[in-house]
Amino acid sequence: MKKLKTLIICLLVGISWGGFAQERAGRGNFQNLSAEERAKSTVERLTKELSLEKAQQDSIYKISLEQANLDKAAFESANGDREKIRSVMQTNRATYNTKLKKFLTAEQQKKYDKLEKERSSRGPR
Repeated sequence: MKKLKTLIICLLVGISWGGFAQERAGRGNFQNLSAEERAKSTVERLTKELSLEKAQQDSIYKISLEQANLDKAAFESANGDREKIRSVMQTNRATYNTKLKKFLTAEQQKKYDKLEKERSSRGPR
């Protein structure tokens, strides 16, 4: 009976560790995606959160793809200098937000601003 209890406890601990590992694996992999996959993921997320129309999705995909390529270039050119990467990406993000808002309605812009505020309040990952 004691061996059975020990076996059950070991199984439960193993299952919970496996679940935690899978949860962590889903985060932070955005950098490992190709520029096209990142843009597609961004458009899907924004479509869900902002109820984008097809024309908006196409336009936002183009600027998201451009943004993903700029981010990738920033990582490659910075040679590990985190401050340089951060500075370049902040500038790129501001430009991206300006371009993105041109394709959004006033209501969508308010929702987007709220989402960005929540995103920035989470701090670094």
